[in-house]
Amino acid sequence: MINIRIILVAIDFSDLSLTVLDYACSLAMAWKARLLVVHVVHDLSYFAGIYLTDTPLPELQQRLEAEAHERLEALCQSQLGTQVLYDTVAVTGRPVVEIQHLVRQYNVDCLVLGAHSTDKPEHQLNCGATGRSGHGEKLALCQIRHQ
Repeated sequence: MINIRIILVAIDFSDLSLTVLDYACSLAMAWKARLLVVHVVHDLSYFAGIYLTDTPLPELQQRLEAEAHERLEALCQSQLGTQVLYDTVAVTGRPVVEIQHLVRQYNVDCLVLGAHSTDKPEHQLNCGATGRSGHGEKLALCQIRHQ
């Protein structure tokens, strides 16, 4: 029997995010699993020299990270309440890389994410990209498409 204990739900604050979180919540309730609600803040160092700003990049990066933490907490409190157990994590980096890292770090059993498109590399996270959970078992994937 498959035992789903931890579900990572990737949130990008797009219109699809509420639907993705609803699906993840339903799965968590059905499986009695814990949610790991994640947002990946893009690392601004990749854009150094491309964009000019009055605010130094490290300061701007810190603001974005703090805002992401606040938005994740507010979203979870309003959408999840006490229906399921959850943790929020905001990390900085490239979404595909950071989600793969978190899957291994937290021994994630199921990944729930929005499928906006596949024309951009950052939208191409799929089962082949993640492969296995942190404890070596196959990782279940649930991609929610925008309708």
